[in-house]
Amino acid sequence: MQDRQLTDTNQGQIIDTLKTAIITALLRILSWIPLRALHKIADGVGTLVYLLPTETRRVTLINLRTAFPEMPEQERLQLAKRSIRETIKTGFELGHIWYGSLEHVLNLIKDVRGLEHVRAAQSSGQGIIYAAPHLGSWELLGMYVSSLGPLTTLYKPPKIKGLNDLIASSRAKAGAELVATDRHGVVRLTRTLQQGGATGILPDQQPRQDGGVFAPFFGKPAFTMTLLPKLAARTNALVLFTYAERLPQGQGFNVVFVPADADISNDDPVLAAAALNRSVEQVVRAVPSQYQWEYKRFRKRPEEDPTPVY
Repeated sequence: MQDRQLTDTNQGQIIDTLKTAIITALLRILSWIPLRALHKIADGVGTLVYLLPTETRRVTLINLRTAFPEMPEQERLQLAKRSIRETIKTGFELGHIWYGSLEHVLNLIKDVRGLEHVRAAQSSGQGIIYAAPHLGSWELLGMYVSSLGPLTTLYKPPKIKGLNDLIASSRAKAGAELVATDRHGVVRLTRTLQQGGATGILPDQQPRQDGGVFAPFFGKPAFTMTLLPKLAARTNALVLFTYAERLPQGQGFNVVFVPADADISNDDPVLAAAALNRSVEQVVRAVPSQYQWEYKRFRKRPEEDPTPVY
């Protein structure tokens, strides 16, 4: 039995090493391709993924029908195609972001809107929670907000262990502090915010069983995290919903900061979660094609609405 376990472990390590080598080589090659050409390639790959009977296409269309039931079917199909293309671009851009210098990455940002909210909070010593949905280029966004001031974020190592050093060093490139996704990490985030620092959180990830409540998201109950609202309430931090919008023809990105719904730190966890989701909706509606509709956001269902979505 022990020999079998050792064999399985060795095989797992070999597979992990091979995957790491393939992915890092591909990302390195992608980092050499100019952004405009890279996006054209991604458009071609995304169109192919859309045309084939893929799981990505199926989930995207289900999510869009759920979120926009009033939208004409032809318009929804076009939005699905654009969304898949944009998601492919998000993956292809990782070469530029993870292997590029900090100067190279920051130079991709052409305009910043709402920065006055960040500066006002920093001037008053108020902590900031950057709530960054899966919208636009969130990896690039993370590097940009790290450059604005002290930032502490939760970090969970990837399933492919060989990519850990690359991802962690990239996210820390502008000075971000990465902490574990456990109780100690949350305590560290709380202290950072209380001391006027900042953190970044992906607010539209489905949390663990004990970390969320159901709240409306585009009109349908979605299991929504309570961590962000709790942090806001405990620390009186300013919550800014933010994203890096991808510009056409590889021109770069615009970063946008939008203050959260006023109920984001409500004592009632359901009201706070509903406010969080309304804020996510607000920024998603600004650039719906750049949201990751391929994510199974409605996978977990409440008892009163147990019908599977996917």
